[in-house]
Amino acid sequence: MNPIEFEILKNTLISIPRDMGIALRRTAYSPNIKERMDASCALFDAERRLLAQAEHIPVHLGSLPATMSALENVEMEEGDQIVVNATAFGGTHLPDVTLVKPVFYRGEIIAYVVNRAHHADIGGYAPGSMPGITTEVFQEGLIIPPCKLVARGRENRDVFSIILANTRTPRERLGDLRAQIAANNLGERAVLTFVEKYGLEKFMEIRDEMMEYSRRMTLARLRDLPRGRYGAEDFLDGDGVEDSPVRIKATVEMRGDGVTVDFAGTDPQRKGNVNCPIAVTRSCVYYVFRCLLGVDIVVNQGYLSVFDIRAPEGSVVNASGHAAVAAGNVETSQRIVDVLLLALSEALPGEIPAQSQGTMNNLCIGNENFTYYETIGGGAGATPHSHGTSAVHTHMTNTMNTPVEVIETSYPLRVLRYSIRDGSGGEGRYRGGDGIIREIMCLQPATLSIQSERRAFAPRGAAGGGDGKPGLNLLLRGGKVIPLRSKTTVALEPGDVVRIETPGGGGYGRARG
Repeated sequence: MNPIEFEILKNTLISIPRDMGIALRRTAYSPNIKERMDASCALFDAERRLLAQAEHIPVHLGSLPATMSALENVEMEEGDQIVVNATAFGGTHLPDVTLVKPVFYRGEIIAYVVNRAHHADIGGYAPGSMPGITTEVFQEGLIIPPCKLVARGRENRDVFSIILANTRTPRERLGDLRAQIAANNLGERAVLTFVEKYGLEKFMEIRDEMMEYSRRMTLARLRDLPRGRYGAEDFLDGDGVEDSPVRIKATVEMRGDGVTVDFAGTDPQRKGNVNCPIAVTRSCVYYVFRCLLGVDIVVNQGYLSVFDIRAPEGSVVNASGHAAVAAGNVETSQRIVDVLLLALSEALPGEIPAQSQGTMNNLCIGNENFTYYETIGGGAGATPHSHGTSAVHTHMTNTMNTPVEVIETSYPLRVLRYSIRDGSGGEGRYRGGDGIIREIMCLQPATLSIQSERRAFAPRGAAGGGDGKPGLNLLLRGGKVIPLRSKTTVALEPGDVVRIETPGGGGYGRARG
């Protein structure tokens, strides 16, 4: 294909999931999607292969191909939209609800438009559906196997009724689900507009060329990297039920014609909810190498095809059965990234940054009337050439900040402090980024849930740089300061203040005297 034509058509298709994301954010009801943009959009071809994605949430996007593969035997008609969140069908954790719409042209499916959004409550025993301690997935919320939320263009009232009856905030859920439906409708129209303008044959041609181009670009960059086997391990603080560390271990083999990542040696799945489905583990691998390759590669099936990912079934990184998974998606994913980057630092000395905060600091406050959910940024690790960024989301999350004004107008909460945690970044030639201090007062009786990490094990510095400060969770009640565990669910009284101090990033290099 002519290179100029290829670039025009490629970017036209890439713009489809981007525009879907804009529509989703603008029409959503919840601050979690409207402000934080905790949602992702993608385009798949008729064979359910990833074609293009927006630069949204890495842990969402890398796991969507598993969902599409799992829907192979699900029959879809024109106008249908399939809803699913079950981990057995490529789900990440239950609050992440996925909608899939087939795009028909002259009676045949030619593509699928897909979005995944984190709902601020999907049921379960704790408001926000992110409890600090669970021992099975059934405690974490409503499990939705693939079913038609929209059938032939009409909302399926029975499915809507089931979902809304199992959430504490049905009006907000209804608005967010309809925003997801609208985003897919927009994506469908964009695909059909492309086909009507350029023809179905050209659509198929650019589809194949995009995937092959991504594959060639990935392999070309991999051939520039040192071949060999490189391993590392790191630990989670605990699983919420037990405080004993959880080992994540990986071996990376770079061959030039592909990459094998083997998680043999990782701990068996735990009783608590740090377990993650294999779809999440794959997304971490895809993310790390996308950062490493450093060129303009479109992440699609061509890119994904060069990776061979192996994870023992029944391990923390490939949970089986009814394992609790609420924190696997948000916390274990961050540690998997840390381990992979640590392994690659052996292959690429002087190129891999120090560790970033290594947690999403998940905070949920709610009762039967409201559910506030947020992930809080922290310090980024310093690089071999620059200081780390302060107060930012890193790695597997790419969400935005919820403004103080939005929190206080949307929920019975008052933000007392929102500031940079000065001095929390590691020392070094280049300093690690500082974390955040967030203090929130609850004005009604409510339930607090925290899912966090790096409270016991600090983010490591690199090349002689100092470690970042670990995070800290505190409850301020009646003049008393009560330390909270990294994973916990507790009752709040009016006037209680929750204080979260997030970790700083590691420093890089020894400080000059």
